[in-house]
Amino acid sequence: MSRHALSLPFRTLAPSTRSLASQWTCRRCLATQADASSGAPTETVPANYDPTLPFSQRIGPDGQHYSLKKSDRLLKKPLKQRLPPQFLQHSTSEILHESERAMRDDTVRHKKIVGVVVNSGKMDKTVTVRINGQKWNTRIRKMFPDHIQHLVHDPNNSLVTGDVVELHRLKVSRKVEHVVASIVSPFGTPIESRPPIPTADERLAAYKEYRFKKLQRRELRVKAAEGKAEAIRALKNRGLNPGAGVEDGVGQLENAEDGDGQTKTPSEGAILGEKGQKLPEGVLPGGMREVGKIDDWSTEKKAEYRRLRAEESRNLSEAKEKEAELNQQDLETRNTSR
Repeated sequence: MSRHALSLPFRTLAPSTRSLASQWTCRRCLATQADASSGAPTETVPANYDPTLPFSQRIGPDGQHYSLKKSDRLLKKPLKQRLPPQFLQHSTSEILHESERAMRDDTVRHKKIVGVVVNSGKMDKTVTVRINGQKWNTRIRKMFPDHIQHLVHDPNNSLVTGDVVELHRLKVSRKVEHVVASIVSPFGTPIESRPPIPTADERLAAYKEYRFKKLQRRELRVKAAEGKAEAIRALKNRGLNPGAGVEDGVGQLENAEDGDGQTKTPSEGAILGEKGQKLPEGVLPGGMREVGKIDDWSTEKKAEYRRLRAEESRNLSEAKEKEAELNQQDLETRNTSR
């Protein structure tokens, strides 16, 4: 006589994971439990680090001169152009050049903008933030709760959905006009476990670094067009094209106009500029007209201008006649009604 086989469900054979699970913790509370070992790597500076001192007075505890951090070096170095106000509005650095501090004093900080991240992870370095507000109802003539959503630049992908953040205005692209300034209240992952959010001074330093590199490339191209071998070699080492017709020792500066600090188009050799383009023969810079047809083109434009002016005066006279006629009809109608 056979016995019935004992059948057990597969879930009883698998190792139990329910007993190993930890007690459920609110994600808001979890955000305050930071791991002490997790932190963003920072530059090592001495205990008496002071970026406002000159190099001769910057002496560390070991008696050696210490150098500035990269961001402080960029902030201290003046940029030979006007800085955008959005980079200076929230800057608090005291080591800026006096001209840049004067520009910062002329700016006005905008009001505090606080919102909630409602969408993250779908776009690189971009999140969607909802800002609560009020909207005026013209029919009922009363304010009602409303909200607006903005695409916000997140430089290091530090935000997650649910974070309460503070925003600064900054034109990043055509549709992104805000940047995250700080996390007011994190959701889920602690702030210390996330990539750091750049401060206003760090954003300014990054912008100045970008502009310094661009101005340096521009100077190298100008020198390369003049035939400087060092500039041509430096551009090639960076993987950049020195420009058409650029050779060592070749580059005439005849007919070059000076006066605004920029080198104009020379008669021969490469065109001095950012890209070093060389124009075709018989073509003026900025257009496709041959040199011999400038007078004909000018005469044609002058005739078109005269025709438009005559048409404008004719339309104006017709409008005045029509206005006088309508006024006369209106006057006759009023006299008849009386």
